Amino acid sequence: MLNKKYRNLFRVETVESGKHVRQKVVYTGDYYKTDMPKKQEKVCKVLLIAIPVVMAVLFVYMGLLDNNGSRTFYVVLPYVLQFLPISYSIISAVSFYPKEMLTVIQYEKAYIRIRTSGMWILILSVAGIIGEIVYILGGYGDTPGLEIIFLICNFAMAGLAMVIINIHSRIKFKMVPNS
Repeated sequence: MLNKKYRNLFRVETVESGKHVRQKVVYTGDYYKTDMPKKQEKVCKVLLIAIPVVMAVLFVYMGLLDNNGSRTFYVVLPYVLQFLPISYSIISAVSFYPKEMLTVIQYEKAYIRIRTSGMWILILSVAGIIGEIVYILGGYGDTPGLEIIFLICNFAMAGLAMVIINIHSRIKFKMVPNS
């Protein structure tokens, strides 16, 4: 039914309606409510959607560069692995946007996942930067201009990941008990 981690947050009730008897699952856990001005909250949530979308566009652009470094394992692996955290960032930010009150599950699956994805994007971007610098300084390949563009894009990804982490840290919550 539910993940064992969250089973204490729900209660099953039997509801009679006419001729039918149904079981209804009721959430009994606490809620997380944003504790900041509405205008600032909306700006943060919009940025948490817009930045990963820009990252996704940058990711596709980097893939279309067709530089020689993209055929080297230690350059391409961090780039390819960025796909999942970028996707998770977009999915989590979109599911986080319309909600003012989050259940414990929504808090962990949407809000916390945004920070985790941002950290992974940052780590993988730094790994990509290191790999690309090694590739460029090693004198490999015959497309130095494209290698520099790929490196700049990796720096941009790392910078955007730091912005996501910074915005994430500004959003504050207060716990609201379930009534």
